Amino acid sequence: MNSPVTGRSIGNRGGAWRGTVTGHGSILPADGSAELDWFIAADDRWYTPRTEASTRQKWYAGYPVAETRVKIPGGDMIQRVYAVADLGGMTIMEFENDSTLPIAVAVTRRDVFTTREPATNPPVGIDLPADSIVIPVGHKSTARIALAHNNPASGRLPDDAPDHQAVVRGWEKACDTASRINVPDHTIVAGVSRVRSDLLLGVGVNDDAAIELARLGEKYTDSIVEVVEAVQCRLKMEKRAKVLRWDTPHVMASAARACVLLGDELAAGDIGAAWLRLADRPVAELPIEVPTGLQSIAWAESLLAQGSPSGGVCRILPHGIPEPWWGVSFEAHGLTGDPYRTVGYAVRWHGPRPAVLWEVTGAPGLVLANGEWASADTSGETLLEAPVSDHVHDHDQDHDHDHSH
Repeated sequence: MNSPVTGRSIGNRGGAWRGTVTGHGSILPADGSAELDWFIAADDRWYTPRTEASTRQKWYAGYPVAETRVKIPGGDMIQRVYAVADLGGMTIMEFENDSTLPIAVAVTRRDVFTTREPATNPPVGIDLPADSIVIPVGHKSTARIALAHNNPASGRLPDDAPDHQAVVRGWEKACDTASRINVPDHTIVAGVSRVRSDLLLGVGVNDDAAIELARLGEKYTDSIVEVVEAVQCRLKMEKRAKVLRWDTPHVMASAARACVLLGDELAAGDIGAAWLRLADRPVAELPIEVPTGLQSIAWAESLLAQGSPSGGVCRILPHGIPEPWWGVSFEAHGLTGDPYRTVGYAVRWHGPRPAVLWEVTGAPGLVLANGEWASADTSGETLLEAPVSDHVHDHDQDHDHDHSH
């Protein structure tokens, strides 16, 4: 169970309101207004998600849509929290009774929209805060409330307010603007989605964020200045380095791509020229553990493709295919090939050998390469050599161990 003090920001892109969803599913508005907490009146007793041992929480695919579950007689009470832009912006708290018995849910603010009338005779047995309301939820049914971001008030919540799946799809589309990764390790995918959605909400933004924000389609007055400053900062770090940092090729290629997206081809050319002065130096190996923050995106994309900041050659799967992925299909789209082109490909397996089906978006001229293989075609398919374990084991032992790349 998550600690109640841990939490994650939610809100709408373009909207000013922000809130934190705690580890037990309550909402703490950043404007300092009262917490919106919840309780469950089940068949046997009142349940307090904050203290229940069975409380568990997940975030849908890393996006700012939370699901919190509490075990009750006959099943689970499922609560979801997400923000929508409807009615000037609001945060919806959805209650799905996935149990065999009717229940009621109490929420600690009455200035909320509701899909059904609050109960006039709430269940006894708990001291609820003075402003609480109680909403009945039949077995296998769903009720929703919503906290308006501006001037919260009570009233009817329209039935056609977006559901959590529509909100997940919206965030997925927004985050996939930069690149779309679908690999066997879903924690990598969710980690990238989380960093990107946080960036779009203005959470965790640092000096390097301008590059990723440009790839996500976000443009503001100082975008190009901040991208160039991030590159200058990196070049300063690498000036006397004998071995370049593992993510420097990614930072440089992404930055050059960002400059093109922002309409400054001159800056992209300068970054390419700066890269050519570094390109003959060795690059540190990728970390074995996935790093946090923006570096998790650099890590995932570097594993899949090494774009060229100066144009020319993009190496796909430059570090080989991680052993846990062997035999499993995966794909990636919108990876930076060079400043002017992106690369997408899917890997399908023919026995032990991976087949790569690729497509380059942009003008012809980018060469894709992997080991001995190279092609300047904008689309096609090739069969790569079977990956070989870099561990010295006999054949049987190889199958008994779970290796990383």
